[in-house]
Amino acid sequence: DRIVEAEVARSLNVSRIPVREALRLLESQGVVVSERYRGMRLMSVNIDRLEKSLKVRLALENLAGAEVIERTKKDPSVLAPLENVLAQMHAAADAGDSFLVASLDTKFHHCLCQLSQNDILVRSWEPLSRQLTIIFGLSTLKKGVKSIVEEHDDVIDAIRLGDVAAFEDLMEIHILDYSRAVDYEKLVEQLRKLESRRKAG
Repeated sequence: DRIVEAEVARSLNVSRIPVREALRLLESQGVVVSERYRGMRLMSVNIDRLEKSLKVRLALENLAGAEVIERTKKDPSVLAPLENVLAQMHAAADAGDSFLVASLDTKFHHCLCQLSQNDILVRSWEPLSRQLTIIFGLSTLKKGVKSIVEEHDDVIDAIRLGDVAAFEDLMEIHILDYSRAVDYEKLVEQLRKLESRRKAG
C-alpha cells in the first residue's frame, strides 16, 4: 500500500515534517520501502524473509526467557513488570480492544527481553520487532484477543515454574506456528476491500 505523506499528516493533524522524519525512520528499520516514481509503501510480505525473521526473534526470546527464569528463581518479584503488562492485556481483551491487545503483546515481549538484563539481546530484538509489527498486528486480528492473552498466561506460568523446555515450546507455538498458518497476503487483501467499502459508503 502506498503511503501518502500529505494524507498521513492531515489525518494526524500535524505538519508534513514529522511525518517525513517518521517515514525515514521506518524505512531504516525495514518497515517501509521507498521506490522510485512510486514513493513510500509498506514492505510487502515475503514469506521466506518472514520465516527467517521469526526464527531469529524466537531464538532471541528463548534466550531472554532462559535468563529471566534464572533471575526469577532467585527473586520472584522480577516478574512484576511482565505481570503488570499481562493484566493490561486482560483488561484490553475484556474490552474487545484488539488494537490495544496487539500493542500490549509487543510490550510484553519487549519487557521479557528487558528483564533478561542483556542489553545486546534487547538492541537486537527491537529493530526486528518493529519490522514484524504489522505482521503480528494482522495475526492478532485473525486469531482473536482472548486466545492470544491465554497464550501469554501460559508463558508466564512456565517462567514461574522455572520450566525452560515448556517456555520454549509455548514460544514456538506463539511466534512460529500460528504465524505460518496465516495467509497474510489474503488477509491484507480482505482488509483493503473492507476499507474501500468503508470509504465508498
